[in-house]
Amino acid sequence: MAKDQTVKQTRRDAILDAAETLFAVHGFDGVSMRMVADAAPVGLGLVTYHFPTKDVLFEEVVARRADVLNAARRDALGALETATLEQLLHAFFHPYVLLIERAPGNWRAYARLHAMLTQDARWTDLATRHFGSVATDMIKRIMIAEPRLDQPTAARGYVLVIGTMVSVFADTRLVDYFSNGVLTSHDVAGSLDPMVRFGAAGIRALACPTCS
Repeated sequence: MAKDQTVKQTRRDAILDAAETLFAVHGFDGVSMRMVADAAPVGLGLVTYHFPTKDVLFEEVVARRADVLNAARRDALGALETATLEQLLHAFFHPYVLLIERAPGNWRAYARLHAMLTQDARWTDLATRHFGSVATDMIKRIMIAEPRLDQPTAARGYVLVIGTMVSVFADTRLVDYFSNGVLTSHDVAGSLDPMVRFGAAGIRALACPTCS
């Protein structure tokens, strides 16, 4: 029985891996269940057995790594007591950096998918289901670190920070192009400190627009 369960889980993971890669490259609308089955490779019936619809499959792809990322972020944030904006943002970004470095093939695809979620309002409900609790905690912590912020402005700051993060981690190669190859988007660790400093400075600027 245990062997059967292991085989089922292995096949299920293969389907999720294939779907993740395909969604990251082609987007939700550009992927069919048949494409996922062929890439896995498994029969189409097995795909629909585990995931009855493409919407269910897509959400499972998002949820699988969101659970891992959220847990790592909660651990990092939970280790902080009183924290500066820089410390908060480091605790928020660093787990993602580590996950990408440890398994770049899988997590880079997921990061591209994550970026897609932030660019289309039809995925807002899905994204908030899986990232909303950590986001709410971060917004509260941002307000503690920068008491001049009200909740809506702290939320705006958080959304702007997220926009920066997903753009960097999606490996768009923009920084490679505009730096004439001096910098590379493959270097996620090298992007960590600049993102922290940029995000903290931006949030402080929102808290006091007239400050120089």
